[in-house]
Amino acid sequence: MDPYVRKNRELWDEWTEINVRSAFYDVEGFKRSPPPLDPIVRAGLGELAGRSVLHLQCHFGMDTLRVAREAREAVGVDLSGKAIAFARGLAAELGVPARFVESDLYDLPAALEGQFDLVFSSYGAIEWLPDLPRWGQIVARYLRPGGTFFLADGHPTMWMFDGEAPDGLHLRYPYFQPPEPLEILPTVGNYADPDASVTKPAYSWPHSLSDVVMALVGAGLALEELREHAHIVWKAFPFCVEDRGEGTGPGERRWRLPPDLPQIPLMFSLRARQPG
Repeated sequence: MDPYVRKNRELWDEWTEINVRSAFYDVEGFKRSPPPLDPIVRAGLGELAGRSVLHLQCHFGMDTLRVAREAREAVGVDLSGKAIAFARGLAAELGVPARFVESDLYDLPAALEGQFDLVFSSYGAIEWLPDLPRWGQIVARYLRPGGTFFLADGHPTMWMFDGEAPDGLHLRYPYFQPPEPLEILPTVGNYADPDASVTKPAYSWPHSLSDVVMALVGAGLALEELREHAHIVWKAFPFCVEDRGEGTGPGERRWRLPPDLPQIPLMFSLRARQPG
């Protein structure tokens, strides 16, 4: 395992304990009445009935469980042992037949056999991956001929700006991947709980939009759709404003930049297919 990825596993073990208690994830509310998948993800996944689905970087499995309620088979994968343990417990408590595998993404072929009709990742996934061409090969490895890959994530342009600046967009990070990962030292809070105590550093890798696309094309997949979105599903900047306008569904939360700021893409989504 990459030494930086190993450190990120320690971070996600710590974040899991924070996140499962947070209002952001609202685990108790999820147990009572799971809200639907984010509309962009749900539309990108398409028909689920009768299909087998692999969810890469699933954290503690809430989206995997949502998918499992509709699909024939659902498997979630994450590198955090604490996240996978919680996901398995949550699945057992709810009686949802999802399976969870603890593995670094790049080591997955040693831990999981088979292929799937659909592979997907969503939100906060790409930045944790040091090698996108290998990622593309893993995605292709698990897609059956004719299978679909779907991804929704923060836009590479959005990640260039300081997420802690309170007064507008300030450039801070590179667009293209540097030789070494970006080190984010511990601060108070994380994306789910701004007041939580965080002790572990984070290591992330910027990837351009072309890096993402070409990693999939280079692995033999055919790009079918690429979209950019002006909103995001978490409060990426302190000055973001919540969007409750037309098109937002029940329980859906999304944020936009204030209208007096330049409107940059905050998210992107894509769909690619395994030929055959």
